[in-house]
Amino acid sequence: MSFQELELKSDYDSEDDDILNDFYIPVLARSKRYCRLAGFFSSSTFAVAAKGIAPFIQNGGTMKLIVGATLQKSDVEAIKLGHENPEKILSEIMLTQLEDIYEELIRDHVRALAWLVARNQLEIKVAIVVDEAGYPLDQDAAMKTGIFHQKVGILEDSEGNVISFSGSINESATSWESNIEEFKVFRSWIDGEKDHLIADKLKFEKYWFGKTSRVKIMDVPSAVRECLIRIAPNDISELKLERFYRKPLLRDYQAKAISLWMENGNKGIFEMATGTGKTYAAIGCIMELLKDEKKLFVVIACPFTHLIKQWKDNLVKFGLSGYEVFGAFVGWEDRLANVVFDFNSGLHDNVIVVTTHDTFANDKFIKIVEKVKSKCLLIVDEVHGIGSPERRKGLLDKYQFRLGLSATPIRWFDEEGTSLIFNFFNKVVFDFPLQQAIEKGFLCRYEYRPFLVELTADELEEYRKLTKKISAEYVRAKTDKEKNELFKLYCILRHRVIVNASMKYTVLNEILDELKDIKHCLIYCSPQQIDMVQEILNKRGIIQHKFTAEEDVKERKILLDSFAQGVYRILVAMKCLDEGVDVPSTRIAVMMASSTNPREFIQRRGRILRPFRGKEKAIIYDIIVVPDLSGRIDPVLFDLEAKILQSEIRRYVEFANSAINCGEAYLKILDLASKYHIKLEDHYGDSQITN
Repeated sequence: MSFQELELKSDYDSEDDDILNDFYIPVLARSKRYCRLAGFFSSSTFAVAAKGIAPFIQNGGTMKLIVGATLQKSDVEAIKLGHENPEKILSEIMLTQLEDIYEELIRDHVRALAWLVARNQLEIKVAIVVDEAGYPLDQDAAMKTGIFHQKVGILEDSEGNVISFSGSINESATSWESNIEEFKVFRSWIDGEKDHLIADKLKFEKYWFGKTSRVKIMDVPSAVRECLIRIAPNDISELKLERFYRKPLLRDYQAKAISLWMENGNKGIFEMATGTGKTYAAIGCIMELLKDEKKLFVVIACPFTHLIKQWKDNLVKFGLSGYEVFGAFVGWEDRLANVVFDFNSGLHDNVIVVTTHDTFANDKFIKIVEKVKSKCLLIVDEVHGIGSPERRKGLLDKYQFRLGLSATPIRWFDEEGTSLIFNFFNKVVFDFPLQQAIEKGFLCRYEYRPFLVELTADELEEYRKLTKKISAEYVRAKTDKEKNELFKLYCILRHRVIVNASMKYTVLNEILDELKDIKHCLIYCSPQQIDMVQEILNKRGIIQHKFTAEEDVKERKILLDSFAQGVYRILVAMKCLDEGVDVPSTRIAVMMASSTNPREFIQRRGRILRPFRGKEKAIIYDIIVVPDLSGRIDPVLFDLEAKILQSEIRRYVEFANSAINCGEAYLKILDLASKYHIKLEDHYGDSQITN
């Protein structure tokens, strides 16, 4: 079989291409030799180097692989002082990675490479970035050089045809499905591409034969090679790698949700705990409708642009595709108009448009969609967000079929918006609460460890002043709407005093002292806290990175990959991690800041409880502001202090209810709640309204 039989493109972009099925699998099925310059070593790097490897193995192909290695500052110092040799340190680093594989996809593809090693069909070399004196650079310095940021692959078929691919391919497990991958392809039989192909070959050979001044090339340590041989399967068919390329199977409860939605006239809301697969259930609804409807126009609206990519990737898993149409997409109006024109002209039997809440409610979007000449399905992800006065304009009668998705469909302090959502989507047709998801093993168990802190005298005075202002402004307001807006505004301002309580930094240090080998940890904080939190982590030498709205989509993907691999031990996050971002490797969360809105803290908890291989439980550290830890009660400030506790108690009860250590957590707050005449049972189930 020849590469020339394939209709290979000159460039691939996962925004538009199914890279696994359009490139890796067909190319590797025809390859006899495969050379790969990968990124910095991790078990995930190995897995991605084996992407689509099954047909290559069946072909009896041979492979050469170069992976980079990163060292800690302490390792580098030990080498310089002659206390350690590089091979021993490399062995320890690589063996730790290979022994600490949790995810099934990574494990089985690493074992596939191990099978090749055991049969002498794979040679591995390790590259260490060095300084001018020839000493290894530590992790931070090595990453700044950019030497391994660009990846190269060279493949040859049995007829001597050669292709290379090179570009910013993220070497991590999540790049299988969710990362943005872009690379160029150069073919030996195309005259204009030969020079680029030769350059890629020379680049690989330069590294392979150690002809670089800034990189030292070593054979893979013998202990690592022995480890790979030890974990290799006796028979490659044991791994059944093809299962990773099949369409996902729906769980029983997802199938039940789809059935109930269809029984309700193809209308309704799925109220499912974060992490239980609302997206798959929704795509299942599309698949079922397509069995009955000859023509169907689907609109999927989600809150953020980065979720569009996730939706598209999930559609591809089911054999579907979607068009991106959103405000930041240049020329989206023309693209949507053309899609609708082609659909109405009969060029397509079904179309799926994936957009954002804001674009969905845009007058231009509405005008174009109204021209669709067929039945329409609307799916709104995080449906609570669509009830605002601006966004609700997009809820057209034209959508005969309607599905809303949310763990928390009720809008906080907005009865009108909540009522509108339920009137449009009809009702909750399927409910799958968090406790049930944990009991069935679809979310992991967790411990809840609350820490109690007080406000300082100045903070308490500021809280008192804002409380008085709320009362005064509320009395002066002329209409119910004005009263409601003022109440929300000053409640937000007042709550900021609690959120940013200065004593929280002391507790954060106590938590960090308790966590000796910290990794896979999220710290949720406010904009006012983020700089101080990062400063505390930096002083401790903890490798961390912020995750905020400032990073673009590609940078976020890289950050999440690095976090999953353990490169970044901690992500310091703000609101952009609340909805739709998957971080299943997270094992620890520290709640420095949280609003009184149940949607926020419930979704944050959901981010942490997603299952991950080897993850038996998660731990949630929650810093709770209380009136006074001394036991004294000032009669003058009693009502004010009770309000402070009331504002925090809702989250406390919600988190404690489903925790492994429920009783222990309740005991910590029981006496204090009793002193302020707060009954915990009054709050039990309170937030279940929105869970």
